[in-house]
Amino acid sequence: MEIEDLKTIWEKYDNKLDNLEKLNKKLVWMKFRTLYALIIPPVILVVVLQSQFKTENVDLNFIIGCFLTIAVALFLGYISFKSYMALKGIDLSNDSVIDSAKKVNNYKGVLNTRHKYTFITYPLLYVGVVMIIWKGLHFNMNTILFMIGLFVFSIVLGNNQYKAFKDKIERLEKEILELEEYTT
Repeated sequence: MEIEDLKTIWEKYDNKLDNLEKLNKKLVWMKFRTLYALIIPPVILVVVLQSQFKTENVDLNFIIGCFLTIAVALFLGYISFKSYMALKGIDLSNDSVIDSAKKVNNYKGVLNTRHKYTFITYPLLYVGVVMIIWKGLHFNMNTILFMIGLFVFSIVLGNNQYKAFKDKIERLEKEILELEEYTT
């Protein structure tokens, strides 16, 4: 082999290692975000709603609100756990490019499942929280408009986050498939 051939092979290998490092960093960040999504929302709900957990607030609305909130939190926690496990299964250094792409597709499927139920889970969670704080609310036009605005904002924000995250996953999948050119 000539020196030029060795240089070309070495450059290809070096590029592959650089790309693997970048992709692994992206995967670590995605895993962190998934763990964050698993832990932080329930903590925020407990911190925000803890003042409502008094015996004088317990009535049928409170119980139904707790049931709805816990049910949605468990469902979203389950989806976040599945997301984390799907990401954890991606091993770029040991899996083939095809296997890695399939595992990313599996992750996309979990993400699509979560988004598919967004228009069910968000309203249920919202209704659950409102029912928990029902006794503390003083209804007037400002309160009603604020609650409607908050609901619409949360739906739009969730939808925008989904689209941005889906784009990142598609780029990750494309970059994984581009690794195949370095293996030949």
